[in-house]
Amino acid sequence: MTLKRLVPTSLVTRLVLLMTLALFPLGLISIWQTAVVVKEAEALSRAALLAQTEEAAEEERQLVQNALGVAKGLAGVATTLPPDACSRVLQELVDENETYIFAGFVPLDGQMVCSTAGRPVDLSGTPDFESAIRRDGPFVQVNLNGEVSRQPVLIVSQPVRDSGMLVGRMTVSIPHALSRAALDTSREERGLKIASLNTDGQIIAATGGIDSAHGFLPANIALSDIPSHPTLTFRADSEDGRDRLFAISPLVDETLYLVGSWPAEMTENSGIGLSGFAPMLFPVLMWVAGISVAVLGLQHLVLRHLNDLRSAMRQFGLGKRGGGSLELVNPPQEFEEAERAFNRMTFILSEAEARQAEDIRDKEVLLKEVHHRVKNNLQLIASIMNMQMRRAKSAEAKRLLAALQQRVRGLAMLHRTLYTTTDVATIDSRELIATVVKDASSLIQDHQMRVESDLASFPLYPDQAVPLSMLLAEALTNAFKYSDPEHSHLPVKVLLEEPAANIARLVVTNPVGDREDTDEAGTGDGLGSQLLKAFVRQLDGTAFSEIRDGVFVFEITFERREFELEPHV
Repeated sequence: MTLKRLVPTSLVTRLVLLMTLALFPLGLISIWQTAVVVKEAEALSRAALLAQTEEAAEEERQLVQNALGVAKGLAGVATTLPPDACSRVLQELVDENETYIFAGFVPLDGQMVCSTAGRPVDLSGTPDFESAIRRDGPFVQVNLNGEVSRQPVLIVSQPVRDSGMLVGRMTVSIPHALSRAALDTSREERGLKIASLNTDGQIIAATGGIDSAHGFLPANIALSDIPSHPTLTFRADSEDGRDRLFAISPLVDETLYLVGSWPAEMTENSGIGLSGFAPMLFPVLMWVAGISVAVLGLQHLVLRHLNDLRSAMRQFGLGKRGGGSLELVNPPQEFEEAERAFNRMTFILSEAEARQAEDIRDKEVLLKEVHHRVKNNLQLIASIMNMQMRRAKSAEAKRLLAALQQRVRGLAMLHRTLYTTTDVATIDSRELIATVVKDASSLIQDHQMRVESDLASFPLYPDQAVPLSMLLAEALTNAFKYSDPEHSHLPVKVLLEEPAANIARLVVTNPVGDREDTDEAGTGDGLGSQLLKAFVRQLDGTAFSEIRDGVFVFEITFERREFELEPHV
């Protein structure tokens, strides 16, 4: 496939390609700028999610921080008071504050004697004791079936030290319902869900309850790894299979963490984020608008004028000259100049063609008039010869005048054919030979021989038509003269053919019987023989004759030539 076939030929297609190449850098810039805007918008949406997450959990933050402060304040009571006094102090705290339903000191062996339970409690071996006693700092955990209260509680504990040594933990229990209620539920209607986790990844509280928290938390991240996640906001699939935006915020330093979860499509639809197709929207619209304006402008300013100009040129090329001048409707200056140039060109060519046609008609009329006058003059000469022939006394004189008159009549017949034919430059061979045969037969009134003709049709210029017609007239005169009367039932035949391109062949045959005294070949010294030889030379032909089976054959072959100003003599 050539390069020309690969390159579109349509002007509109090329314009679209050029406009596409011109707008391509702008499209890339637009995509890049839009991507930057999208990135900034996404950053803003993540910051907004983080802020709303922290705002929604503010009450829970205060609840846990207060409980940690209370537990830390009670830590000194456990080491300075006996168990009974310690229990009374803890009970007074619980009675005075509705937030707490239990308080107690848990020593390292798990035998709790200082508490609001009113009895010793053995916590050794319980999961909550094993997960809390190992820690050296504050800790928050959930027990949906408290060991003492037998209800869901949020357990907040602080380490207790004596002389710098860890001796146990002071715990404060809060009804889990208070922690759940502390989360702001007004934002749940807008798709925001929040969960709080401790450092072990245990869910402390969640929007809609702990059991529903797994549905909106990250699916491919372990809950224990969330507190150590490298980014505060990220995008991932939740366990329910939805694309969500997540925000992580410390609720209590190194103790509790918040996880906010928001559907990604809600952030985009609410204007916090942008659609993934938005970066392509502006450059596509810009490309469509540019192409539309360019194509419409090209059609209005260029193509319609080109179509009118092309149509006018086609009509003029087909020879239609009566359509008037080209008139473009409100064309640009360049097409207006092309319109004037085209109209000027067509006017000049039309005038030149008209003058040329008129000159040709004048020449044809003049040439036909010349042929007509020559024919009339020759016929006048033939008439004079006829008058002179009737006054001649001797038979020889009459014979000579008759032969001369026949030749003059042949020339007159040729000129008559030339001015009556449509093409005055050439003459049709069939028409010429048929006329000569008819004229020659009419002059031999006493001869009863039939003439049969088989004639090909091809054009001949006058410089060959004249000697050919004169040669045929002489040959027919000889054929009639030397034909054997005893074989009058056999015809005189005239054959004209074109055996090869531009090669003509004339054959004249007549019956002679056993006679051998014929001079039809023109080998003698008479006028007829000399004329035959002269005509053969003028045609640059080759002639021969023979007697074959009682039939005399005369044949000449010559090459058809173009017109020559000086014919061969």
